[in-house]
Amino acid sequence: MVRRVLIAVGMVLLVSGGLGLWLWWNAQPAPKGEAYVGMTNVPLWDGNGQIRRQLQNLSWGAKLTVLDEYNDSIKVRTPQGKVGWVKQDRLIDSDVWQRLGKLAESVRQMTSQAPAHTAVRSNLRVDPGRSAPRVGQLKPNTPVDVLARGVAMRSAENARASDTPRKEDWLLVRARTGKGAEIAGWVVASFINLDLPDPLPAYATSAGMSPVAFFPLRTVEDPKSGPKPYYLVAGTSGPQGQPCDFTMLRVYTWSTVKQRYETAFVQNNLCGHLPIRVERDADPQHDALFSFDDSALGSRQLTYRMRNTIVRLLRSPSATQDAKNAHAPGARTARR
Repeated sequence: MVRRVLIAVGMVLLVSGGLGLWLWWNAQPAPKGEAYVGMTNVPLWDGNGQIRRQLQNLSWGAKLTVLDEYNDSIKVRTPQGKVGWVKQDRLIDSDVWQRLGKLAESVRQMTSQAPAHTAVRSNLRVDPGRSAPRVGQLKPNTPVDVLARGVAMRSAENARASDTPRKEDWLLVRARTGKGAEIAGWVVASFINLDLPDPLPAYATSAGMSPVAFFPLRTVEDPKSGPKPYYLVAGTSGPQGQPCDFTMLRVYTWSTVKQRYETAFVQNNLCGHLPIRVERDADPQHDALFSFDDSALGSRQLTYRMRNTIVRLLRSPSATQDAKNAHAPGARTARR
């Protein structure tokens, strides 16, 4: 009888111990927070050692539950319940994600200042500056829309000890992820190439201009080569870090006689600020207006009208000085 009792107790202990071990082994760790995938095709590993197996690829923006941390790796659980490890620099914490959401909301109604593409692999940051949190990464030749310009001090780790502190230009851009969702962020300006059509890049270079924005204004019908847009190009000269987004304007028109673009309008000595606002007539061959804020002689808005190939600064009750500036040495109508 005693023997049977002992056997029964032993069986109970064995089963309960095994059950406890199973529950301990399969227990879900308590979550420590949330994070979001900040790059495309981020690998999820079954461990954080040198020998590991990839479980799946995670898409940009996927919401993950943070379970643990070890060195530069984060243990996470996916919405489907899969648990694995991800490199910490591939994730965005929840606070930065909220800031990114506000940034995305603010740029939703912003007008593109230029179509462009990334020249190299480019980190997107939530603010201008290399020390700002990274919120994504764009591959080379990724199409983007340029929305705004900013300036930040170049961080010490990117400069030599003998260098004096200097500023660098940043661009706020909007791109699309592989899933078709939009993502916005700040990128080093030198990593972005504007898609300015030929031969306008050469024209801008000969004028000493670094373009920051461009727009088609109106179109002329060429019997030989079809419709040809007229272009407004805004840019700067000199080093990066200037307080003005652009200091120069050029308007390039197409000559049906000479079969080439010509410089039809020149404006210098500006301190313009993006965005440039363009209004076109429903008929692309008719007038176009463009305007922007300028702070060269105090903050005010300048508005120009293009009629045929002639560009003029519009008079207004509050812009008497503006009309004088249009006839100053820095502003002229020209032919290239």
